[in-house]
Amino acid sequence: MMNRNALPLALILIAGCARSEEATFSSIGNESGTAVEAVRASEGEEDEVSLGEWRAGLQEEQATLEFGPSGAPPLFSLRCDARRGTLLQRHGAAPAGDLPVMLVTVGSETRRFALISAGGAIPMLRATLPATDPFRPVLSGAAATPIIIRIGDSPPLVLPPSPTIGAYATACANGENQRRVEVEAAANEAAAANAAAPAAE
Repeated sequence: MMNRNALPLALILIAGCARSEEATFSSIGNESGTAVEAVRASEGEEDEVSLGEWRAGLQEEQATLEFGPSGAPPLFSLRCDARRGTLLQRHGAAPAGDLPVMLVTVGSETRRFALISAGGAIPMLRATLPATDPFRPVLSGAAATPIIIRIGDSPPLVLPPSPTIGAYATACANGENQRRVEVEAAANEAAAANAAAPAAE
């Protein structure tokens, strides 16, 4: 006759030997030396890169770098501010209630940014990356690594890597984009003045 305690023990041993196909486990040690289980999401659960392309844009006469599907409004954009910082802009209306934060992940680095709601013709949530912020070189390293944008409970936006990201952020820090916009504005004003002037007889 089987011992009554043997059946529960057998079930525990079988469950312990079961292999999960949805997660991978690895044993790591904590400070006390006790092994703990770390769970890594399976490959099917990895964030997928959003469909779209990086392209030059213009917002309020300011040159921008935008990402979005071809022929559609942008989902995300970078824009220089007056202090040579870089504005990180998630396009779309702000959620109701208190504004969440923006989490920006590049590789193993994640940075938390406070958000403001920018109204106007193009509603968006905006964070500021100062020119001297240590995260700027990390963002510049996104030439080979996707950028993951997380805001509240919304699905993450995974931006594909591109060398133009770092080039744009560096240009903001150097004031190059602002100077280019000023030169283009002056050229446009001159062209408009020439067009309005009466033709010489």
